[in-house]
Amino acid sequence: MERTQALLNCLYHEAELLDEGRYREWLALLAEDVRYRVPVRVTKERGPEGGVSGVMEGMYHLDEDYTSLEMRVARLETGFAWAEDPPSRLRHFVTNVRIGEPRPTPKGEESEVRSNLLIFRSRWDRPDYTFLSAERRDVWRQEEGGWRLACRTVILDSATLPTHNLSFFF
Repeated sequence: MERTQALLNCLYHEAELLDEGRYREWLALLAEDVRYRVPVRVTKERGPEGGVSGVMEGMYHLDEDYTSLEMRVARLETGFAWAEDPPSRLRHFVTNVRIGEPRPTPKGEESEVRSNLLIFRSRWDRPDYTFLSAERRDVWRQEEGGWRLACRTVILDSATLPTHNLSFFF
């Protein structure tokens, strides 16, 4: 139960950091070997499912590692991230959290954590807004200093993105 509560707290803390634009603090939650992917969703006829249903293998909206995520954060801290000037107003709603059994690895104990995510995004002073819903398939690793996100795959529910850019984090 203690591990479950610790991982739930990580997810809620992460959502708070992202909602408040505290991206440097968010980076501290990531393992140095993190993989962060958002595959392209496709619509296809029913059939025998292999792998992740409705996802185009090897094609990603985002395919990031720690270095590229750090560069994205550094860019957001400059005045040159035009897609986020002014910054988006974001709200991450994390629900239906499912935590798998811990497993030992050479890098530390890891747990698979699946959650549903709803992101509300608004920009400028316009009355329009965007909702994005997805399932997150994470691997969190117990390291010195706490749990770190080691892998995240975000399976978007829509095949067509309802936004002009993905300049935010899931």
